[in-house]
Amino acid sequence: MDFIKYLMMLFASLLFIAGCGSGESEEPAEESAETTEEAEDNAAEETAEDDAAEEESAETESESETDAEGDASENATGETDDSESEDSAETESEDTESDSEMDSGTESDTDSETGTETESDSSMEDDSSDNAASDDAEGDTAAGTSEQRNIDFAPIDETVTGADGTEMTTKFELNSGIGETLSSASESDASIEEVMMPKEDVTTYYAETFMVINLYAAGNTETPADNDMAGLTAEIDEREEMEVFSGQFDPATSTVVPYAYSNSESLFVNEGGMWNDYTGQAPADQIYYGSYSNLYDAFMESSEVINVSEDDDNYYLHNIGTETVLHDTFGTLFNVEFTNADTSQQKNGVVGVVDKESQELVHIAYMSSAPGITEGEMLHIEIASGLGNYGEYDESGITVPEGIYE
Repeated sequence: MDFIKYLMMLFASLLFIAGCGSGESEEPAEESAETTEEAEDNAAEETAEDDAAEEESAETESESETDAEGDASENATGETDDSESEDSAETESEDTESDSEMDSGTESDTDSETGTETESDSSMEDDSSDNAASDDAEGDTAAGTSEQRNIDFAPIDETVTGADGTEMTTKFELNSGIGETLSSASESDASIEEVMMPKEDVTTYYAETFMVINLYAAGNTETPADNDMAGLTAEIDEREEMEVFSGQFDPATSTVVPYAYSNSESLFVNEGGMWNDYTGQAPADQIYYGSYSNLYDAFMESSEVINVSEDDDNYYLHNIGTETVLHDTFGTLFNVEFTNADTSQQKNGVVGVVDKESQELVHIAYMSSAPGITEGEMLHIEIASGLGNYGEYDESGITVPEGIYE
């Protein structure tokens, strides 16, 4: 059955590595769930299954088939079948041709992830800087080792209401509380330009972005028939030429592992514990899409439909509805898009939280949902992005992995 097909070009890891190499694995299935992810080092059991499949194919001409890796110029798209649901959901990246060569491990089975509930590190009701990072998280990642991050991807069900009464549902724990917070805020006379810090004034900071995709079958809006998740963290320096040190979330182990380092002159990617040189494949601002400058530009480009509210501590930049400009800006920024879905009924929502005193953007919630072309089925994409510790690396500089220039 031809089901919802959705493209996920997640963050920078999915854009530049098209020129770094590609991997492809295909298995024929009439009703399958295909997931394109940035994962070379999948969970050990998946790797073992792939190896076994190759051996069996060579000896017994089995039904599963693994294609050899192509080179960068072939722009091959890595595809992995997930046979957990009767109807299928297909995740593809237009520019993630070599995701399997990255050290992400963000690919996971629906069975193993759907039933797993972990305690979230942060919520909208916590301090905003906690939403962006913990001291332990930064220290471990900076040291070049993996660090534990317990992100709760189990779906929640909270209503977020726009200024015109349009409602959407947030289903991501990292965005919990935004509905209640927004409903208790009052309309503000301030403009976006007055609220947000000019991007020219931003120096260094820590940021992280997590994304969850839930696919709901007809008649069940509570438990996803299929889901997927991914995440990136970053130390960012925007003072002159952008410089980024990024980590990547592995949902199979709930850890963040060192991922990439880039500045105006070089690009290095961590593959299997080794930093490999991919200089020239992509600029630093494509290593992590959710930078302050990119988010600032997105709010300015959609300013005509953005409402401003406030409470004692924060400003809230928001719109909940069907405005296509939200998808054209924030959807494009995070590179997520639906295909084979009824986009005429697509809803988009964005809520940005800005600290009143500092003018620092501390949290972004982006939601997008659309019904599938099969009646009753629904796809929901949600992103939680946090920024914090502004000025943290002004003196020390961001992390530069040891030995990359040797």
